[in-house]
Amino acid sequence: MTLHLAVVQQAANPGRPDENRAKALRHTGEALDRGADIVLLHEELLLGYTPLARELAEPVDGPTTQAFMKLLSGGDARIVYGLTERDGDRYHIAAPVVAAGGVVANYRKTHLWWAAEGLRHEPTYYQPGDRLVTFDHLGCRVGLMICYDGFFPEVTRAYARLGCALVLWMNHRDSRGHDEVKDLARRNSMIIATACCCGVNEVGRPCPGGSNITDADGAKLVDLWDREGVIDAHVDPARALHLREANPWYRGMRPELYAQPAVNASTTAMA
Repeated sequence: MTLHLAVVQQAANPGRPDENRAKALRHTGEALDRGADIVLLHEELLLGYTPLARELAEPVDGPTTQAFMKLLSGGDARIVYGLTERDGDRYHIAAPVVAAGGVVANYRKTHLWWAAEGLRHEPTYYQPGDRLVTFDHLGCRVGLMICYDGFFPEVTRAYARLGCALVLWMNHRDSRGHDEVKDLARRNSMIIATACCCGVNEVGRPCPGGSNITDADGAKLVDLWDREGVIDAHVDPARALHLREANPWYRGMRPELYAQPAVNASTTAMA
């Protein structure tokens, strides 16, 4: 059984939640009209990086989730979007998975970007998540990661070991093209759908985007640069899992070895 994926790429519009929400609903409606089973949007979709982030942040079941639930009414699709989440007095960069009946999962970014000053020094403003998150849809197990998470190959590999055939990777950076995705996909036999923003960021720097859907063998199925829009593709999760069975970069690993302390050669020689 194939899965119909759609990825939305839209302008960042930092600090303008109403405009961003309205645009996201319009693009997502187009994706659903095409028959998408899962629709992915970019990281921090509503707010981007803005000094008003905490003031404008929403709870996971807030107005944006409610608007997506209404859009899904009567259907069985899933929408995954980038939320600046308020949870009491804690704030997270999050990825709720929305169904017609409510939120079925919520991933909180586990690796916060620290190599920056100002608004993009994420540990100043947000708490990191403490676990990976998967959800099942139409027979496919799906993993979630956000921007900097994907710089750590252990995250994609962990999702492969959890039985995921698909990873959804949302971003809020200048670009995340297929060239940055294909190796993760190929080495783990993982389908990867990647959402980026476009337009200009909070300091006026242009973002070309590069949202894409990459197959489990690393092949580019579709991508989008330098403009807003919706891309979609049909993928085969069963094929991904079949490829993984014979993948030398996956089958050759020895996880029991990596957890063992190393032997210090000089100490051994002295003994």
